[in-house]
Formats: sequence, C-alpha cells, structure tokens
Amino acid sequence: MKKNCLKFGLILGLTLPLLSQQGFAQTSSETLLGDFGQDWKTNWVERKLTGKETQFEVEAEDDSNLVLRASSKESGSALWRMLQVHQGRVGKISWRWKIDNPLYDDIDERSKRGDDYVARLYVVFEPHLINWKSRALCYVWATTAPVGATYSSPYSNNLQIIVVESGKEKKREWVKEERNYAADYAKAFGRQPEMMTAVAVMVDTDNSAQQARTWFDDIVIEYSTPADEAHKQPAVKMGN
Repeated sequence: MKKNCLKFGLILGLTLPLLSQQGFAQTSSETLLGDFGQDWKTNWVERKLTGKETQFEVEAEDDSNLVLRASSKESGSALWRMLQVHQGRVGKISWRWKIDNPLYDDIDERSKRGDDYVARLYVVFEPHLINWKSRALCYVWATTAPVGATYSSPYSNNLQIIVVESGKEKKREWVKEERNYAADYAKAFGRQPEMMTAVAVMVDTDNSAQQARTWFDDIVIEYSTPADEAHKQPAVKMGN
C-alpha cells in the first residue's frame, strides 16, 4: 500500500514560478503543453511516486505535429507544470488525449488497490506550496466508472476524481476535452478557488500491476484574475 496520502505528487517545499504577464482583471489563455521545443522539459518536471518510472517521450503524430506519449508498466510517475495563477471566476482547461487500451475491468477504481487510471489530468490548487493540504481535481479516463461520476480519492477527500471518459469505445482515437475547473472546484469544495498552483498528467498502473500507453497534447488553460487585486498584485509570469 502506498504511503503517499494523495496520489498526485504532493512534493513538499517546492517554490512556485510566476505565470507570464497577461495583466489583471481580464481573461488570459496559456498553452501549457503542445509546443515541444528544446526547453519544454524545463517547464514540465517528472515526479516519481513509486519504484518504477512511467516513460514520457515526445513523438511525431504526423509530419507536422508532436505529442507526448506516456507508457506505464506497473509504474506511477507524473509530469508537473508548476504555476501560480491568482484565480478569478473564469477558469477553463482543455486538452487532447488518446489511449491504446483501457485497463482490465477487474479493479475497483474507488479502492486504494484499484486506484489506477490509463489517463489522468490534474489541476492543483492552493495553498501556495504543494503539500498535504493542497486540493486538486483529477480528470480521468476510467475503466469501469461511468462518465460523469465524481468521487473522492481513496487516499484523501482533498483530491476529487471526475470521470470524463470511460471504457474502450473511443480507444486509439484522439478525444478533445474541455472543463470549467472553477465550477468543478466550487461544486467539489463548496467555494471558488483562490489560486491554481499546478497542472499534471499521469498514467499509472502500479497498484494493479498492469501496462498502459496514453498520448497527451494541446493542454490550454483560460483564466481570469481578480479585478480588485489589479492595483496591488505584481505581474504574473510563465516560467520554469
């Protein structure tokens, strides 16, 4: 059984970067994953949660587009993009993902032993440092849980699982998702988020001792910052 309470990294003592200057009291859009230049790994940091590592590699989808491939063999690692977004009422995230095959359906995804998903995308919130008190939404491609299901992680109520795809019907095809994470957070935790501190992607099969392969691309956030903070907050910057 894992000792980590939240299975989304929870690394103590990380100093957060600032997000690129977009101004306050307006809606901004940032592409977090999709431009795989030579420095993309300086923005995305791998955090190993178990003894074995998930393999993250960039590969060509076609002649003009690169995507991220994540291959897990009884492993559990996540790629993290650290952020510091002073959150207003507008908060959306969109992405594309594709799975090779779902996991076997003989696991209870709501149990600690079955807490594996062929694809996860996390949105992590306050406090300013990632620690055991952080709250997060985890959008998943489940095996048996139905689309629309929302439930707490078996490790902590601070992590809410939201099923956006399930099963094998759409396997081996790109699926585009869009979520209003500000509304999802308010529904899960009873209030509006104050700050977004990270986005992460993960493919994990360590508990169920399985294998999985998933592709991610075009992760974009759209957000607004509080209008009444415009006169007292520094410019926000994207960084590593």
